[in-house]
Amino acid sequence: MQLQTMLRFRAGWSEAEGPEREIVLSTRVRLARNLRAPFPARLSPAGLKRVLERAFDAASCGGLKGAAYFKLADLDETDRAFLVERHLISPALAAHPAHRGVVVGERETLAAMVNEEDHLRLAALLPGLQLRPAHAAVDRLDDALAGRLDFAFRDDLGYLTACPTNLGTGMRASCLMHLPALTMTGAVAKLMEGLTRAGLIARGLYGEGTRVIGDFFQVSNATGFGRTEAEILAALEKSVAAVVAREGEARAALSAGSAKVKLEDEVHRSLALLGAARLLSFEEAQHHLSRLRLGLALGWKLPADLALANELTLSVQPAHLDLLAEKVLPPQERDALRAALVRRRLKTA
Repeated sequence: MQLQTMLRFRAGWSEAEGPEREIVLSTRVRLARNLRAPFPARLSPAGLKRVLERAFDAASCGGLKGAAYFKLADLDETDRAFLVERHLISPALAAHPAHRGVVVGERETLAAMVNEEDHLRLAALLPGLQLRPAHAAVDRLDDALAGRLDFAFRDDLGYLTACPTNLGTGMRASCLMHLPALTMTGAVAKLMEGLTRAGLIARGLYGEGTRVIGDFFQVSNATGFGRTEAEILAALEKSVAAVVAREGEARAALSAGSAKVKLEDEVHRSLALLGAARLLSFEEAQHHLSRLRLGLALGWKLPADLALANELTLSVQPAHLDLLAEKVLPPQERDALRAALVRRRLKTA
């Protein structure tokens, strides 16, 4: 699988499928694993290279047969940014490509980062709210690799990880949630504070250290120590269900009575701009796509569907456009290509 091939197809996790798909774009369950060796930050280049080779070899023999294998040092900056935008690698991994890599499974629903903060970060990504199926998928991958790699584990501490917050299960489960109504009503900040008190954390579109764009929030467990994987999943599932309910209530309030006309006006203004603009910045596109996605989720008759809104949310990202153009575009040319892409897709929807 080459990056140009990936560009032409939707990521499996971004399909408009799965429970609560109108609010939960995708689910990710990630496991941090380390070999019995110094963590990547303490390894020499030769040590990092050995871990990369061992990880690729183990993955090719079990769990990720037929997957795509990328050594990040062989990719340019645009290619690495594209993988970040597809949620297959972290910004931190992209920033330090030497002797680091990623394995990408079919339809991008399984991935394994190599030599980020930990030797391995295994992840399952599915559309909608599917915490337990995602956990089952990554657990199978973990078992397959454990038969070929000796993971660092202690009976009293669990899986050993570079960051203490991942110690124990090594698991981080998250849902990428679209919360425009809570944002518009000003209730989202208080809600995020409540999640923090419940032992959860909310991050931006690309995870740790990134900003919220397009009203997308990544909600995950804060730590993996002291609780079983089942307990972590149950707690997150309960909290995500509560957020879904709150967002649903906010959407109902915004689309009823006198408030409905105002929301309809905002959604249709966004649609008009997306269908006519000649220049669109990334953040502007995401803002208006968020409004379009909200209208579609409410069942309004609009010249698009949720699948197209999800597709455009991915395809308007900067590296996606540079890869499409097969060159690094100046900002204005990228904004022009973004606007043309959105106009064309909405016209043919």
